[in-house]
Amino acid sequence: MICKTCENSLRSDFSYCPSCGGKVIRNRLTLKNVWQDLKFQVFDLDNTLFKTIKHLFTKPEVVIESFISGARKKYMNPISFFAIAITLSGVLFFILRDIYHINLTETSFSKKNTPNMDFVIDYQAILSYLLIPVYALMTWVLFLDHRKLNYTEHLITNAYTTGQTSFVQVVLGLTIFSIFDIRYDIFNWCFLVLAIAYQFYVLKKVHKIGIGSSILRGFGYFFMLIVVMMGIGVLVVIIGLLSGAMSLEDFRPK
Repeated sequence: MICKTCENSLRSDFSYCPSCGGKVIRNRLTLKNVWQDLKFQVFDLDNTLFKTIKHLFTKPEVVIESFISGARKKYMNPISFFAIAITLSGVLFFILRDIYHINLTETSFSKKNTPNMDFVIDYQAILSYLLIPVYALMTWVLFLDHRKLNYTEHLITNAYTTGQTSFVQVVLGLTIFSIFDIRYDIFNWCFLVLAIAYQFYVLKKVHKIGIGSSILRGFGYFFMLIVVMMGIGVLVVIIGLLSGAMSLEDFRPK
């Protein structure tokens, strides 16, 4: 028998090729086995996704340390997990803006006219991917004294925690905005505090530190995040002005 992927010789009782790992296909194509392959290779949701979500709440250190240590099949890998979560976040923003007609960029903390920045929402997925290395850098700096995780391992940790909080945001957002009439920025700020609390709950478990140390680092992270958000705000305004999506007239009070 010959492997159809790498063309190496196989024993007739092999189910997978020992050289390339390719599955040995013995049956003709049917809708059933095509769907089974699609579920496994593309979605892989049957067990790993929901188990990953559950264990990121109950024992997040096990999920993260398992992937870092090389046990890559027990839980969904962080890139796929993060990608699915960000995709669902995009669906949430579409529903809130285009179906619930909620202004996602309006602020409750100023009576001045604010420019329409809805174009930012269209690129939220790209922005989320670009921010993960920034989040990882921030947590890596805050835990330099422990030296348990390197920068790449902080990337993995942040992909899991950001993905998990994005799943929660989707569920809470769809539920809360379907029942209550509140501004999105109020929801977003409250959720930000919740997300940071969860992130440092996870980091506390991974680094095995006390709650006091975790809270102090959480406050440090919050202030670092405010600085990053201000920088992003300035960058968005510059891009908006250069691209024509915004104009100086948008900033004049009415």
